[in-house]
Amino acid sequence: MLFTAFDIKEAIIKASEFYRCNENELKIHIIKQPYYRFWGIIKKEGIFRIELIQPKTQQKENKRIENGTVEISSGKIKVTDPSPEGKYASIIADDPNIQVYINDKVVEGSAIVTEKDRIEFKAKTIAPSTKIKVDISGDKLKATLTIEKKPGKEYFVKDAGRQNSVHICSDFREIPAPKVTLYQCIEELLKAGVKIQYINVQAINDLINSPNGGSSVVAKGEAPIHGFNSKIKYLFNNSSYRNPDFDTDKQVDLLSHTIIPTVSIGDVLAIKVMPAIPGRDGVAVTGEILKAHHGRDIPLKAGKGTVLLDNDMKIVAISSGRPVLHDGVVSVLPTLTISHDVDVRTGNVHFDGDIVIKGNIMDNIKVEAEGNIIVFGNINQAKVSSKGNIEVHGSIINSKVRAGASVINYLYVLPKMKQVQDIFKEMYTRVKMLQPSQYTEYQLKNIVIDAGRKIIKTTNDLTKLFDLLTDDDIEKVNNILREVKKLLLNTKMPVTKSFEQINTIATLINDYIEEIKGSYDRQANILFKYGQNSCIQANGNIDIIGQGSYQTDLIARNSIIFHKPSSIVRGGMLIAGKRIKMGIVGSPSGISTYCRVLDKDGKIDAAYYYDNTILNFNNNIKIMHDNAFSLTNSENKYKGNENYATNAK
Repeated sequence: MLFTAFDIKEAIIKASEFYRCNENELKIHIIKQPYYRFWGIIKKEGIFRIELIQPKTQQKENKRIENGTVEISSGKIKVTDPSPEGKYASIIADDPNIQVYINDKVVEGSAIVTEKDRIEFKAKTIAPSTKIKVDISGDKLKATLTIEKKPGKEYFVKDAGRQNSVHICSDFREIPAPKVTLYQCIEELLKAGVKIQYINVQAINDLINSPNGGSSVVAKGEAPIHGFNSKIKYLFNNSSYRNPDFDTDKQVDLLSHTIIPTVSIGDVLAIKVMPAIPGRDGVAVTGEILKAHHGRDIPLKAGKGTVLLDNDMKIVAISSGRPVLHDGVVSVLPTLTISHDVDVRTGNVHFDGDIVIKGNIMDNIKVEAEGNIIVFGNINQAKVSSKGNIEVHGSIINSKVRAGASVINYLYVLPKMKQVQDIFKEMYTRVKMLQPSQYTEYQLKNIVIDAGRKIIKTTNDLTKLFDLLTDDDIEKVNNILREVKKLLLNTKMPVTKSFEQINTIATLINDYIEEIKGSYDRQANILFKYGQNSCIQANGNIDIIGQGSYQTDLIARNSIIFHKPSSIVRGGMLIAGKRIKMGIVGSPSGISTYCRVLDKDGKIDAAYYYDNTILNFNNNIKIMHDNAFSLTNSENKYKGNENYATNAK
């Protein structure tokens, strides 16, 4: 027994207490001396082996008691029996790879063994194996060779030192897997149907030399190259889409959220960007021909409103309208048909063709067409404009409706702008004649002030017409007026600068006049049943086929016709270039109704006039008093009343 102590005396005391004996019964061996360093500051205990001295008679008795032992060496087992009072040796046999036989009987678990027993071990052996497998891919373009190498195992009994009980344990030696030859691999490939010309011998050799085997593609066929169908690029949207201006910083009407695609004559709608490309057949590793898909030619199909050009490689629009792709056919529909109300869900509508609305046009909506507009319902608090005719089967309430170019522009704005143009021509001439001198600034100021008085007088009348103009026209007129105001306010600028600014304004005015003139070639008419609190303009005729109008401004380049003698015109302003024909005009309460024709030979007809109806024939004004005609008169009298316009003049 080992004891630790700082000196031998302390070690003896510990041993005496442990063995419960006297000091003379102890045998002491010093294993490691205790030591002291740094003047005894650091102390290290020593190690002492102290054993109990037994009497000789007891030692002899102990020698007679010995346990049995078991020892295994090189697969052989050696058993030693115990002394008469000793413990017999035993083995534990539970290793699945070793079978233990005692006296020719299989033993499992624990067993007592003696020197007389015949003990044998039978170790398991797992044979090595090598397998060759060939897989051909689904497309038959690859053959994969797989070599599975499984080494074998030869088990044996582990050695064990002499002990009373030994646990039988196994260990093993690995048996290398059989080698594979190139011939064997090629033979398996041929059996699977792989043609010899597609076999890669180098790939097989690399796989054979791999110690652990594995898989490798050892044969490849030729893949078919499929052709491509011809490709067509369509250059238009086939359906309505979100207004892209909502994704920018532009100011956009919230109701202009949807864009209806439109095209114009000459627009390219589709191009065949790639012709059909044929394919090339391939070959499988088994030698089979793998058919390629040949590209299909997709022809361009031009429908109504389109034509094929450039050797049938392009589709071009020959009419304006909505482009449509249906069953491969590209067409241009001149008419946009909306089968429901145009409202907030639909948003504003702009179409480069005709529009047919089978419902109503609702509050705050704008509808614009390059062609005609037909509304089967009513127009309620909306703005509707077209370059063609407008036909409303219902009423127009609190709305602005215009067919063709603005008549106000032609009848009023154009003459006023011509007057402003003449004033600027005169100002331009006078400024150009100025000579540099000390009086130049004073002279320029007088010229500008004189012209300013004339311009202000003319433009004051022009601004009163803004309620009857489109937003675009108002902006153009305002732009000109802003430039004029700058000139009038800045009278101290040099003559050269003034000359340039006058020239710029004159150019703006001239361009706007030419624009107005050019927009009146096409006549456009409006037809409706009833109008109320609205402004209705037509660059042609206005026809009212229903009950009439109330507090509505009607302005037509040619004529305004109320088709029913019983129709009522109460309030508002009616202006026509050549003729106004009405039923009952005004009311017993004296609502003022203003009627004017601009042509010197123009006519105004009515079935009945109430007081306070104002007639203006080429600036000759007559206010009606006590000149009502009875509605009970025959149709001949109604027609005869047409002569009243002549008499009234």
